[in-house]
Amino acid sequence: MRIVYSWLQEFLPDAPGPERLEELLAGLGHETETIEHLPAPDPKIVFARVLSVQEIPGLEVRRLLLDAGREVQVISGAPNARSGIGVALALPGAVLPSGQELSVRKIQGLESYGMALSPRELAVGEYAGGLLEFPEAALPPGTPLAEAWPEESVIEIEITPNRPDVLSVYGLARDLAALGLSLVHPEPRPKTTALALPFQVWIEDPKGCDRFTLSYARNLRNGPSPLRAQRRLYAAGMRPISAVVDATNYTMLELGNPLHAYDARFLGQGIVVRRARPEERLVTLDGVERSLDPRDLLITLKQGDQTLPEGIAGVMGGQHSEVRPDTTEVALEVAHFDPVSIRGTAKRQGLKTEASYRFERGVDPNGQVRAALRFLELVQQWTGAEVGEARIDLDHTQPPQPIAFWPSHTNRLIGVEFPADQQLGVLRRLGFEVVGQEPPYSVRPPSYRMDMGLEEDLIEEVARVLGYDQIPVTLPSFFPAPDNLGVDQPYQAKERLKAVLAGIGFQEVVNYSWSSPETLAKYRAPAPTVAFANPQASDRTHLRTALYPGLLQTLEFNLSQGEGGPFLLFELGNVFQREETTHLALLLCGESVPGRWQPGLGGGFYALKGLLENTAAHLGASLKVQKEPFAHLHPGISGAVYWNGHRVGSIGQLHPGIAAQVELPPTYLAELELPLPTLKSRFKDVAKFPAALRDLAVVVPEAVPYAELEALIRGSAGEALEGLEPFDVYRGAPLHPGEKSLAFHLSFRDPARTLTDTEVEGFMARVIQALEAAGYAIRK
Repeated sequence: MRIVYSWLQEFLPDAPGPERLEELLAGLGHETETIEHLPAPDPKIVFARVLSVQEIPGLEVRRLLLDAGREVQVISGAPNARSGIGVALALPGAVLPSGQELSVRKIQGLESYGMALSPRELAVGEYAGGLLEFPEAALPPGTPLAEAWPEESVIEIEITPNRPDVLSVYGLARDLAALGLSLVHPEPRPKTTALALPFQVWIEDPKGCDRFTLSYARNLRNGPSPLRAQRRLYAAGMRPISAVVDATNYTMLELGNPLHAYDARFLGQGIVVRRARPEERLVTLDGVERSLDPRDLLITLKQGDQTLPEGIAGVMGGQHSEVRPDTTEVALEVAHFDPVSIRGTAKRQGLKTEASYRFERGVDPNGQVRAALRFLELVQQWTGAEVGEARIDLDHTQPPQPIAFWPSHTNRLIGVEFPADQQLGVLRRLGFEVVGQEPPYSVRPPSYRMDMGLEEDLIEEVARVLGYDQIPVTLPSFFPAPDNLGVDQPYQAKERLKAVLAGIGFQEVVNYSWSSPETLAKYRAPAPTVAFANPQASDRTHLRTALYPGLLQTLEFNLSQGEGGPFLLFELGNVFQREETTHLALLLCGESVPGRWQPGLGGGFYALKGLLENTAAHLGASLKVQKEPFAHLHPGISGAVYWNGHRVGSIGQLHPGIAAQVELPPTYLAELELPLPTLKSRFKDVAKFPAALRDLAVVVPEAVPYAELEALIRGSAGEALEGLEPFDVYRGAPLHPGEKSLAFHLSFRDPARTLTDTEVEGFMARVIQALEAAGYAIRK
């Protein structure tokens, strides 16, 4: 939200400068994004009045005769140039915000003494389709525009969703006033006359609309709004339209209540607030014809026995009764709508407006009359309108419920000793009604604080106003309950796993949890089962079923940006198949640890497998891989991962078909389901007796995997086998083609005594017998 500093000062006369305000706002929980200083226009940019506009046959531009203290000619193609309006005229020698210096120049052969400016050319807005329009008597012609538009500051603040009460200049001033600043309360007082209201209001859905006010003004002259109002609207990020429309926006920005003005000529018998009916349609103010949903709350016009849609309640009005340049009488709607209903309608219709932004967060249900009076006051001042005293006010709102409050609870909860009177004073300055002489006090929140419902909410208000910096920085005592023991173990296990992976060179990646059937099919991941009702984009329609597609997309993006690798990535997150589970995915592309002064560890399947084994070793676990095909992995380079004997996932090279389709170099993946199985820690004393070591080389066909030999050796060696480690693979003469020799270190040990050579030779004999029985030869 953009707050114009001079506007804020009208409600906080003793407000400090913008930089100091930034500190105060931060203490109240409102983060300042930027402080923008708007310079005054160049002295040679003056106010001018358009005397006449002459069409030039054959040309797209027109000749404007302006009164700028003297008559000057300007050539312009602006479609809204017409006699009787005021404009901003940049005279020769003026320097525009873009840095362009103007001079007398010829446009299509015609001399132009300066330039009549659009909002973009004056850098006050983005609109460039026409001239700035001012009332023709806004200033004496030739007066520098800087006299009416002096230097200004704008503070842009990020407002959290639970604080809609500060989505206005007055609302923010009201919050700041709790710090001890003086506050000027708005008291609009238009001069009213006894005008009969020519319409009625009916509410068919009090739940969707619990308050609706309708006011009336006539005999107005709609034209440009005053210079100061336009300056503030532009600075706040809104484009002025006309005096009546600008008065609605000005009031909303000032007081926080959205308003809508109707051209009263088209209101018929009055307004009916109801839900949409099947197949109803409406052309909204943006010129779009919209299909209405039966859940949408509508403003309709009563015409005889019919009620015709005229606006989407709380979101956008319709074209039929919009305010026009020739509007002379207006009906003003200021209402309160159900936030949930407005949020749903805005989302279904794809409409986000300033009004819906406020309504769906919560608008003060008691601010409607004050907002209506402020609008009528402005319209009377700006257009000379005659304001009706009568007003329709249908009110079904309920007052906020009181909250029991103990000041001692504040001190106990936040660890301070704030006096009770000080705490109650804060609540009163914030607009809370405090009743009672001793605890528990009955505290009723003001109607604009919809976020108040618990005593803890009140305590937070006390803490933020008296200062979060007053809270001591101490760790609270924590005594876990019996049923909470070990509750953080899953979290600690994940953090330890991530720390180990980062320690051996992996980088963590966090991808979106959503994907699409097409993306998942491209990477041969399981088909999605959970679809979004309102997806953000065509490629984010379902919840993901695996993590590795996200890692592959991350790799694709980095390669497309010229990154050369190597890439060691991991992600730990949730996937959604039959149920929601947590996975760990790993990716290796390139060398796992590139060499600097000597060759690195290389890459490939065995590098990734070794890194995963290293991870398991750090975590006190055992890891095995058994050959097994997976749809997304190379059929000859893939396997199932067993962690502490339990099958937990897959590892292998990305399938060549997928790699070719997405143009990736050889890439290796692993994906495991968490939590990883753990074993109970057992103490084992240091061995007192030496181990007996033997070496064995076995000749096997090339296709025989190590896992098969390991199982055979361990199964035949007996319980005395303590360790088995492969240390060599040999191919070549005198072996036959298609054969390989695998060499092993075997260690035998008995915990109670030293093994004899005879016993060890017996163990080895059983191993050799089992290998030969399986058809393998022992290499001598």
